[in-house]
Amino acid sequence: MPNFTAKQLAALAAEVLHAAGATEDESRIVGEALAEANLEGHDSHGLVRVAEYIKWMEEKLINIGARLEVVKETDAFALLNGNWGWGQVIGRQAMELAIRKAARAGAVTISVSQCNHLGRVGDFPLMAARAGMAAVMFVNTHGGGKLVAPWGGRERRLSANPIAIALPRSGHDPILVDISTCAIAGGKVTIAYNSGKSVPPGCIVDAEGRPSTNPADFIGPPEGALLPFGGHKGFALALAGDILAGAISGAGCSRPTTKRVGNSFLATVIDISQFRERSAFDQDVDQLEEYVRSSQLADGFTEILLPGEPEHRARAKRERDGIPVDDKTWAEFRATAQRYGVQVE
Repeated sequence: MPNFTAKQLAALAAEVLHAAGATEDESRIVGEALAEANLEGHDSHGLVRVAEYIKWMEEKLINIGARLEVVKETDAFALLNGNWGWGQVIGRQAMELAIRKAARAGAVTISVSQCNHLGRVGDFPLMAARAGMAAVMFVNTHGGGKLVAPWGGRERRLSANPIAIALPRSGHDPILVDISTCAIAGGKVTIAYNSGKSVPPGCIVDAEGRPSTNPADFIGPPEGALLPFGGHKGFALALAGDILAGAISGAGCSRPTTKRVGNSFLATVIDISQFRERSAFDQDVDQLEEYVRSSQLADGFTEILLPGEPEHRARAKRERDGIPVDDKTWAEFRATAQRYGVQVE
């Protein structure tokens, strides 16, 4: 299993994407985003995506050089169209716009359609948190990309429909909630399959609706399905997120007639300093953190971590030890690179 630094992975991904036809800026932005995902332990949104992205380029599903278009806006909202550009590029342009508008209006909501795969959804609310703002984001897959069975069902009907929330902290990295509404992300099942590993119980069912821990039962054929996390609660959040992301933007919700996988999203950004003194907000957050961490530990636990801290730990470890890439993912990446004349060792 080869090992890399984040800088090496970003450069490798960017070189191959550029060779396949993406612009230099697009290749850099996407490559850095994929490497960041690997660095923080989210391999399902890292280098493994390059082959898939290039397949979409070959199928003309990604519009190279596309820019974000403002369809309608006021001081407090914007309806935006990504024109099927790179998700990582369009998502950043949209969030930069939202941050600028929130700085003027105090709070803003944006609704965005026609993005390709955004990558790690938490990256975008984090942009706001690092600017001292709070952000909440709901994402669907533009009506395609059905992977998840509804509560009480066994067939794929919903996307993973992730939800991400980022909150600033004084003197610390932001709190980041970045979750799929399913028990496990589809990309993590792919990584488990590539690595010859099982997935935890309660995450997938096979085509007959039987619980399984074998990722092949999800991937098929015949295809199984992911399960919503928390049973009916995850299903409820997935359904609400599908509507918030898809029905407001005009991208549409999960439906049988749509196969193209893209992303649409709804994001709200709040400039905290316009609601109250930032020092008072920070004091409340610090008090909450202290109180939460003061709990006696449950059996088997040595500490209480806040959302986002596991990723910080993974980042520190991988910065020190390198980022491992499983052999199947590496072989697929090398084969894709060689098709475009890029030699990788």
